[in-house]
Amino acid sequence: MDDQLPANSHPFGFPEEWYYRAEHGKDSATISYQAFPAPDPTKLPDRILRDHAFFRRLILSLRDIAHSSSAATFIHQDVDFEEKYGRADLRRFMCYETTLIVSYARPFSQSYSELPALTYGKMGIKLPAFTKRLHEDLLHKRNQIFAHADPAAIPHSKLGIMKFRNTNDQPFSILTPPRFQEGTLLDKDEYEQVSLLISCLSSAIYAVANAMHPYVSDKYPEWETVGEDSD
Repeated sequence: MDDQLPANSHPFGFPEEWYYRAEHGKDSATISYQAFPAPDPTKLPDRILRDHAFFRRLILSLRDIAHSSSAATFIHQDVDFEEKYGRADLRRFMCYETTLIVSYARPFSQSYSELPALTYGKMGIKLPAFTKRLHEDLLHKRNQIFAHADPAAIPHSKLGIMKFRNTNDQPFSILTPPRFQEGTLLDKDEYEQVSLLISCLSSAIYAVANAMHPYVSDKYPEWETVGEDSD
C-alpha cells in the first residue's frame, strides 16, 4: 500500500482535507473520507449540553437530514449523468434535488418556533474550507432557487409574445412561456461530495444529541431494557 495517495487521485473531486488515513501497525492502514472531523461531544460546554431547545433542534434535524439522504440515494439510483432524458424524467430528478437541498438547509434556517437554528459551530465542528464553501453553496441554492424564486438565479429562455391578426384583420397576441432549465443543477462529483457531507452531518447530529440526552432526560419518559442471561 502506498504511503500517500497522489494529490490528484481522490475520487469525485474530494479535496485533500477530506482524506484520512489511520495506521494499524506496520503494514496496515484504513483510508476514509470525511467532510469534516467528527465532533467530540465531551468538549462541548455545559451550557450547550443542557440546552433543551438545541437538543430538540437536533432531534428534528435527524428527520430533515434523513429526507435529504434519501433524495441523494434516489439520484444515485436513477440518474446516469452521461445519459440524455426526456423532460418528465428531468423534472423528477429536479424534485429529488429540491428535496435534497431544502431538507439539508432546513435545520440551518431560523424557524418561526422558539427553537434555535442548527450551526456546525454549536456542535463543536470547525468546517474545512472546501466543506464550508459546499455548505454555503447549498444554502445559497436553497434561498435563491429551491425555497424561493430569484429571477436572476433561474435559467430560462426568453419569454415570447406572438402577434397575429384574425380573419377580421384585428390584432391579437399569444404569450409563449419561456422554457426553464430542467434536471439537476449539481453534477456527479458534486452529488458525491454532498452525499458525504450529509452522511457526516447525520452521524454528528446523533453523536451530539446522544451526548446531550442525560442532561435533558428529566423531560422525557424512561424505560429499562433488561438483557437476557447468556446461559
